[in-house]
Amino acid sequence: MANARQQKQPKALIRRTLESAHREIEQIERKFHRTIKAVQNGGFTSGRRSRKAATARTRTAAGSAMGRPAPVQTAITNVLKKRRTGMTMDRLQAALPKFDQKSLVNATFAMRRKGLITFEKNGKRRGKYRWQD
Repeated sequence: MANARQQKQPKALIRRTLESAHREIEQIERKFHRTIKAVQNGGFTSGRRSRKAATARTRTAAGSAMGRPAPVQTAITNVLKKRRTGMTMDRLQAALPKFDQKSLVNATFAMRRKGLITFEKNGKRRGKYRWQD
């Protein structure tokens, strides 16, 4: 009697494991097919957006690797756009007291690499950050 019960338990356990694995595989397949269909339709699964808007959205997303700029970069942009002669880091800090020096240095570094601003060093004077027009 005990021997018969031991033989049924592993079979039931194996059967349950196989059923759960089968359900997981079906879920993964559904997800895969949804993803493939979304990519073929231009990146959108819902039919609410027009085809033109869908293709425009995917082109702009694929065309630029950059997203929205950080708030500190936006603040620096707004301050430097108003100044034609440029600003030193001290004046930039005075104009933007909300941000600390480290975040300003990091943001200006990133903006210089993107080509949004330049750093002009003239002789013995301090260098100035200038907005690229």
